[in-house]
Amino acid sequence: MNKMNYADLFCGCGGFSYGFYKNRNFKNIISIDNWEKSIDVYKKNYSKSNAQTADLSDPTVIKSVTKLLIENNCDILIGGPPCQGFSTLGLRRNSDKRSKLVDEFIKIGNKVQPKIIIMENVRGILSMKHPDGGLYPDKVRSLLSVGGKNKWHCEDYLIDMATLGLAQTRKRNLFIAINKEKVDVANFIKFFNLSLTNEVKKNKNLTLKDIIFDLPRIEAGQSSDFIKSGNLELKLLNHVAMNHSESLVQRFKFVPPGGGLPDVPRELLNNHLLKMVEGKYGSGGHVKNIYGRLEWDKPAGTIVAGIDKITCGRFVHPENHSLLTPRECARIQSFPDNFEFIGSHVAQYYMIGNAVPPKFSQFMAKTLARLLK
Repeated sequence: MNKMNYADLFCGCGGFSYGFYKNRNFKNIISIDNWEKSIDVYKKNYSKSNAQTADLSDPTVIKSVTKLLIENNCDILIGGPPCQGFSTLGLRRNSDKRSKLVDEFIKIGNKVQPKIIIMENVRGILSMKHPDGGLYPDKVRSLLSVGGKNKWHCEDYLIDMATLGLAQTRKRNLFIAINKEKVDVANFIKFFNLSLTNEVKKNKNLTLKDIIFDLPRIEAGQSSDFIKSGNLELKLLNHVAMNHSESLVQRFKFVPPGGGLPDVPRELLNNHLLKMVEGKYGSGGHVKNIYGRLEWDKPAGTIVAGIDKITCGRFVHPENHSLLTPRECARIQSFPDNFEFIGSHVAQYYMIGNAVPPKFSQFMAKTLARLLK
């Protein structure tokens, strides 16, 4: 069987690769990330892939990768260039050099000329100004026009992962560039849209209880290596709670499901936290999410990279007095239990939070296999 060749640039630990690697219609040419720890995890889980640590801001690397993709007839180029410069959760800096990596990704795609280019990013990219002027979506399209007029048809999709079977409210922008010389654009769009609609229809809205309720209950500093399945005990990976301080655990104990920092008695708060509660840093609604405890009958918010920072959002377990474990976060992101993460808590949270959910990757691989074969 003839397989389609794909490459994953800025691959992280491999969330976007998951569906393509597992689908027999595809073959990996190369997967690249500049963070060695994430490539270690990628290799551990995708032993038959060609995963390499490399910096795609380096012109020499760009040249060699482009050459490799052309020589191996890359059919599909996927990637999630770093999104920190676009995120509305942090400071949006036009000068953030990581944001320029979107340009490099698109330039490589235009030189390689695959059938399809797919880029996943935060929705903030749609309104972010490019350092060269204009908005990023306009810049991306202009880069694709270099060297040949009207070779590409471009589509943007705002995807809510909760509608695709994930127990989190994660909205991402999906940019698809279709090579008009290699793909029937009208047919592709028609059936891709139909596939997306059908996928939404078949998935029900999931809650945290649907996804992580069966995992062993553990408290701060504890871990569990096994999970019960009927009469069996199965090996469980990465279910390790952070070793929180006694003062932090004590504060958690006062937070009910759906509650947050305002529920903690004032006498347990330090000056910094008191200022937050009193609105001295601003009156933003984010304060209620600090020390925020999740609820079983609702989905989680977006799983982000900085979960270890207690001020990052609502990530306290619905019952336990600790933040979600890496395995719980991985479950919410739709990673299977046999997908193993290595490294510190901080590293694992970072990889999981930055990943494209594997369930979405499976949908994309299955849909593209049907449309392009």
